[in-house]
Amino acid sequence: MLLASFGMAQSETDSTSTASAKRDSSVADTTKIELKNAYITIISKGEKVDNDDWKWEEGIGDSKYQLTWWNGVDLGFNGMVGPDYDLKFSEGTEGLRPDVWRSRYIAFNFAQVKARIIKDYVGLTTGLTFQIYSWKYDGGNEFSYGNDSLYITENTNKNITKNKLRAEYLGIPLMLEFNTSLDPDKAFHISVGAVGKVRLGNMYKQKFDMDGDKNKTTIKGEFGFNRWQVDAMARIGYKRLTLYGQVGLLPLFEAENVDDIYSFSAGFFIKI
Repeated sequence: MLLASFGMAQSETDSTSTASAKRDSSVADTTKIELKNAYITIISKGEKVDNDDWKWEEGIGDSKYQLTWWNGVDLGFNGMVGPDYDLKFSEGTEGLRPDVWRSRYIAFNFAQVKARIIKDYVGLTTGLTFQIYSWKYDGGNEFSYGNDSLYITENTNKNITKNKLRAEYLGIPLMLEFNTSLDPDKAFHISVGAVGKVRLGNMYKQKFDMDGDKNKTTIKGEFGFNRWQVDAMARIGYKRLTLYGQVGLLPLFEAENVDDIYSFSAGFFIKI
């Protein structure tokens, strides 16, 4: 809506003024045009925009990645489950059951990208992740690999103080993400999806005492691990507290003599 008013300028102004324009946009747009002997004021009625309210209500601006729960670090424990996703292992693979509470998992999640579906209430998130699995065992068994087979042998002559398998992966997630609020300090959030990944490396490491000498052995190589993996993943949290859980959908090992075994991990997420 435009309102115009006309008036006569004061004599002092008449002798010195030239054509000029002034604008006031705090409440409405106002333009004042001064002539030699008169002035014209044009007012355009409008509403003041609260940028903060607009940003949160429309899901625009910094809130996008404040309400995205991927960049950060996953810390937790990890283990293995049997062919039926239970804790039952066959006699031949029982030795692969790790000590879950001593086995550690860490993942560095970065390069997040989010596509909004419904503002920041619902969205699709992807990115990258570098994962490190460390499965620890007691000293009762040793592992070796050859001829496409993974061998588990009983330890009879070593005092083994460290006995672990380790694997590293680079993965790409695809997560469907839900937030109950557009304010990160009030939002419950849930993410579900999958992570496709490729194994970058693995090793078997031992520390042991034998005949009074301390020894350390590190073996790097295939060791029967499947090169490709897909994990099902779920994440749930409130504010900055987030818990995660994931389980493999492909067998962890491809060695011919090992039954299907699947990795799993659970823990908490530190947002960065």
